[in-house]
Amino acid sequence: MGLWWTAWMERIAREAQLLRRAPFAVVELDTSLRLVAWNAAAARMFGLGDGDVGAAAGERLAAEEPGFWSALAGADGPRLARMPRADGASRAIEWTAVGDELGLACHGYDVTDRVAREEVCTLEGQLLHAIVENLDIIAWSMREDGLCNYHQGKGLAAIGLPPGAFVGKNIRELYQGKLDPAPLDAAFRGEPQFARTEVHGQHFENWMIPVRGASGRVELLVAISLVVSELRRGERELRDRLAQIEAQQRTIRELSTPIVEVWDRVLTLPILGMVDEERASEIMDNLLRAVTATRARFAILDLTGAREIDTATAGHLLGLVGAIRLLGAEGIVTGVHPNVAQTIVDLEVNTRGIVVHASLREALMYCIGKLAARRGGGER
Repeated sequence: MGLWWTAWMERIAREAQLLRRAPFAVVELDTSLRLVAWNAAAARMFGLGDGDVGAAAGERLAAEEPGFWSALAGADGPRLARMPRADGASRAIEWTAVGDELGLACHGYDVTDRVAREEVCTLEGQLLHAIVENLDIIAWSMREDGLCNYHQGKGLAAIGLPPGAFVGKNIRELYQGKLDPAPLDAAFRGEPQFARTEVHGQHFENWMIPVRGASGRVELLVAISLVVSELRRGERELRDRLAQIEAQQRTIRELSTPIVEVWDRVLTLPILGMVDEERASEIMDNLLRAVTATRARFAILDLTGAREIDTATAGHLLGLVGAIRLLGAEGIVTGVHPNVAQTIVDLEVNTRGIVVHASLREALMYCIGKLAARRGGGER
């Protein structure tokens, strides 16, 4: 009996010594939840001293949760408490209590870093859940051998698949011959990838991100696939609409500058409305082509419908008359409005070589007369 008792007491002493030196806090409370004793770690953590013996735990070791120490006394397992340390920092302490008829032995572990990581993981999980449940995307991941271990997202509905449809399946085998494997291979070489694909009758934009393991080697590919079928359809419709508008604009430009052969080898171009530099350039191009195609002798520019032109445009029109002459034809200007005449005068260019008539009728009579005179002289 004496030897057994001695061994048991020595064991209790060793355990007490270990607890006093433990890196975690050890606090003993009586049945009234008042401080009885503590180890060095608790003293450092909470600034406990000899004067704190008999102090209420709820006051000296105040937790944010009201009635924490009473709740801990009746708890079956560990409980978490936010409480200030001696340096004033708020820390997360996980307490475990073992009670008997004398009170409680409480062990406290500072788990602030762990709690912070858990909170971040929880937030990230909530963010991922919100994204995959509300956006038309598919979030997925796969190992280098092609095995899929995550497959979620609202975008799955667009291709008629349930959540997790590809988990445990080999993506490389599922899409063999349907998708280019090069982006997947590049991602596992550590290169983030972007690729456009068309599968299951839908268009996708895919972002693939390599994830490295503890060894530094890429062990996982994490990807987001965005369903862009509606966007692609809208782009096609917009391109078709723009093409239609451009065709309409070409038709309007052609109708607004009609070139008419009013007499044998006599062309007339009535110019209507505002004439800017771009339109003047088109007029020159079209008229010179028509002069060459019809081997015209005369080209009449009828400005009766042009009320205003700027100096740059006026310069283009005067240059057009010179260009017509270089093609072996004669350019004639008719119906010059006073505003247009003033603009031409402001250019301070020599207009002596330009044939001008007041009306299209006069210009046409001029052309017919010159053609008749040439034919009378034997010219054809």
